[in-house]
Amino acid sequence: MSRTRLVGLRYAFREVEAIVRVALRLPAASARVCAIRCPRCGRWVKPRRYDLRRSSCRSCVRTLGRPRWDGELCL
Repeated sequence: MSRTRLVGLRYAFREVEAIVRVALRLPAASARVCAIRCPRCGRWVKPRRYDLRRSSCRSCVRTLGRPRWDGELCL
């Protein structure tokens, strides 16, 4: 397995663990946040590259409001 594939599996495991903890009403896992998944583009980014106010990563923030090639807005 490649390193990127293992990283993706690790993040997927953490997402599933968080969902199970919420469903069972357990406290959040005590660990540092090493990455946040951007809801707009789906990429994993470091917390310092994620804007909580706009709820998107830096690359998505740069393209907010710019029309795409097909004429839609990237919101």
